[in-house]
Amino acid sequence: MNLLVTITYNAMAHAILDPFFACIAAQTDPDFEILVIDNASTDGTVAYLRTLDLPNLHIVANAENIGFGRACNQGVDFARERGATHVTFINNDTEFDPGLIGNMVASLDASDAIGLSPLITYYDEPDRIWFITGSYRWRRGMIPYHDQIGHRVVDAPGPRLRETDFAPGCCLIFRMEAFDAVRGFDDRFFVYWEDADFCLDLKEHGLRVVVDTDLVCLHKVSISTGGAFSDFSIFQFNRGHMVFVRKHFGLGAAAFVVPVVFAKTVLNVLRGRMKPRQFPIWFRGIRSGLAR
Repeated sequence: MNLLVTITYNAMAHAILDPFFACIAAQTDPDFEILVIDNASTDGTVAYLRTLDLPNLHIVANAENIGFGRACNQGVDFARERGATHVTFINNDTEFDPGLIGNMVASLDASDAIGLSPLITYYDEPDRIWFITGSYRWRRGMIPYHDQIGHRVVDAPGPRLRETDFAPGCCLIFRMEAFDAVRGFDDRFFVYWEDADFCLDLKEHGLRVVVDTDLVCLHKVSISTGGAFSDFSIFQFNRGHMVFVRKHFGLGAAAFVVPVVFAKTVLNVLRGRMKPRQFPIWFRGIRSGLAR
C-alpha cells in the first residue's frame, strides 16, 4: 500500500484544494490511502477537509504549526502503523493525471532506486520544466539547482530514468526502506531544504533517487508561501540554506557560501525581485541558520 501525505496550512484562499482532491479522486490505481496533516490552519481548512468524501482519507489536525519537515515525519510514522510499502509526499498545489500515483509506484518498483520523482512542470506553462534533475554547484552557493529550469520539455532529450542529486518534495515517492536508512526529515528545517537534505542523506548511504520523465506533475510554484520573495520565504529559505551547508559541508563551507549568497541577494534587489527593506530579513535568516 502507498500512503500519500499532503500538508495543509491556510490553503482556502489559494483555491488549490478542490482541483487537488479531484485529481486524487480520479486516480485509477486504488491501492493507496491519503493522509492530510493540517498545521493549525485558522481559515476553515480542517472543516473543508472533513467534508471530503474520499475513501481511505485520514486527517490529522495539529494544534500548532510544527513545520513541513516535522509534519512529513508524522506521515512516515503513520505509514509504519498502516503497514505501507511506499510513502508519497505530494503538495496540494499540484495537479496531475489519473495514472500518476500508480505509475510512480510501478516505475519505482521496476528500478533499483529508493525514491522517485516525476518530471515537474509549471502549472501555468505545462510545456516548461520546473524540475527534471537537480544538482549542487559551489559557484551558486550550494543551492539545490534545478537543471534546465525554464527550458521547454521537448528541448530536454535524454533517458526516461535519470539519476538526480535531489528531488523536491512537492511530488516524491519513497520505498519505506528509505526511512530505515535515514530516520526521517531533519526537523531543524521548518520549510524548504528538508527534501534536499533528506535526498543528500540518502545519497551518503549509497541510495539513489531518480526522475521518470514519462510521468508529469504540474506545480503551482510557491503559491502557498506567498512567492519566492515574500518575507516568510526569504527568511526560511536562507535560514535553511545555512543549516544545510553547515550540516553537510562544515563551517568553512558556510564562510565561502555566505558571500556568494550575498552577491545573489544584491542582484535580486537590483533586478527588482527583492525589496531593499528585506535585507534585514535576509540577514536574520542567515544568522539564525548559522546559529543552528
